[in-house]
Parts: sequence; C-alpha cells; structure tokens
Amino acid sequence: MAENPAEENKNSPTEGNTEPVKEKKRFAHRHLSILPNACTSMNLFCGYLSIIMTSRGEFLLAGWLILVANVFDILDGRLARLTSVTSRFGAELDSLADLVSFGVAPAFLVYTRYLDHERYSGLIVSAIFMLCGALRLARFNITPPSKHDVFEGLPIPAGAGILATMTIFELQFFSFIKIPNYIIPIVVLVTSFLMVSKVEYPAMKKTPQTSGKRKLMVLLGLIALFVNPPMTLFFISWGFALYGLTFSFVKTALQLLRRFKKKPADQPQP
Repeated sequence: MAENPAEENKNSPTEGNTEPVKEKKRFAHRHLSILPNACTSMNLFCGYLSIIMTSRGEFLLAGWLILVANVFDILDGRLARLTSVTSRFGAELDSLADLVSFGVAPAFLVYTRYLDHERYSGLIVSAIFMLCGALRLARFNITPPSKHDVFEGLPIPAGAGILATMTIFELQFFSFIKIPNYIIPIVVLVTSFLMVSKVEYPAMKKTPQTSGKRKLMVLLGLIALFVNPPMTLFFISWGFALYGLTFSFVKTALQLLRRFKKKPADQPQP
C-alpha cells in the first residue's frame, strides 16, 4: 500500500495519460487552423494581384482574380466549419482580406476601366462602393450568430462579383461594344446601397441539409460553368442580387396588402 495517497494519484495511469492527449489535441487544432487561414491569405493575395493587374491595364485578368478570391473566401469558411477551428483571429483576418479583395479591388477596377474620364464623380462613385463594403463587413461582424441564417444586405463578395463579371462579360463577349458610360455609375451605386440595405439574402452555407433539387441545381451550375464560365458567373452574380431585391419587394407588397385588407375589417359597422 502506498504511504502517500497523493503520490499514488499522481502516478496513476489515468491521470498520467490526460496531458499527452490534451497536447495532441492542441497540436492538431493549431495545425488544422492553418488550412482556413491559408485560404484567407490566398483571398487577400488575389485581391492584391487584381489591383496590380488593373494598374497595368489588364482588366480581364483583374476581374478573374476577384472571382478566384471569391472561391478562396468560400473555401476558408467551409474548411473552418469542417475542422471546427473557427476563431476570432480567423474572422478578423477574413474581414481584412474581404475589404481588399471585394472592396478596394473591384472599386479600383471599375474606376480605372469605366470612370477614369470623370475624375471627381467617378472617384466618388467608386469610393462609395468601397465604403459601403466596409460598412457591410462591420455590420456583419457585430451581428449575433443567431441571426446569421440570412444575410441582411447584399454580401460584399456578391457585390464584387457583380462588378467583376460585368467587366469580364463585356471584355469576352462585347469587346467591340463599350457599355454606355451612364449605366456604370448606376450599377455601382445600386450595388453599393444593396450592401448596406435591409434587403435579406439567403445564406446558402447555413442550410441544414442539401435537398435533391438543390443537388441537381448545383450539378447544372457546374456543367454551365464548364461550358461557359463568364456567362454563367455573370447570371449567377446578377441573379442572386436581383433575387433578394425581388423577394423583398414582393414581401413588402404582401404586407401592405394585408394591412389594407385588415383595416376595413377592423372598422365598426354603422
């Protein structure tokens, strides 16, 4: 029999094995966190490269780099949830990367490609997009996780996708026809205000289970991407923005209709 019970407990196999297990878990956790953070870093790197390409006049490549950054932005969130390594550091890094890749890069692309001839008004319009993107990110960061089932306002990657696909679509399909100058500021401003609006957009990554119809839609989308990437991405980006706007309009109209029908019923009969 051991003379000191404390020594017996200290040297017991159960107690002795807990520390190595905890160390292994910490080691695995630290190494798994590299994956989503690496994707976030690649997102930021693509945004920086897009700015460089825009400054060199390579607008088509700059637009594609913004879309590649979008892919890395999707991957970092997926990997963080799959590996259960979400952290405050990763969230802050993601926001900084998004501001560069989806705020500064597309604003600079649109200004240099379309609005440079209108020096002051073009600068203001492109700056509004960047500022609205920053406000959109800040609002999302302080939104409680319980309210993340839907996005309030157009997500900034989708807003950047609209400007990038517009440039890609024009350069690859209508290189002989330039988009009218008066349309570009309208598109940029509407996209900017959608990002800071109260319009609700579905959070695709929050859906609990993928249905058969959704799997079929994803399959058709992948086929369309393989056949014609620029056109497919153009319609996906613009369709997503219009979907939220249309759904919000229909929802508001139905609410007003219900109120209109309810008022006569509540009035007392003479």
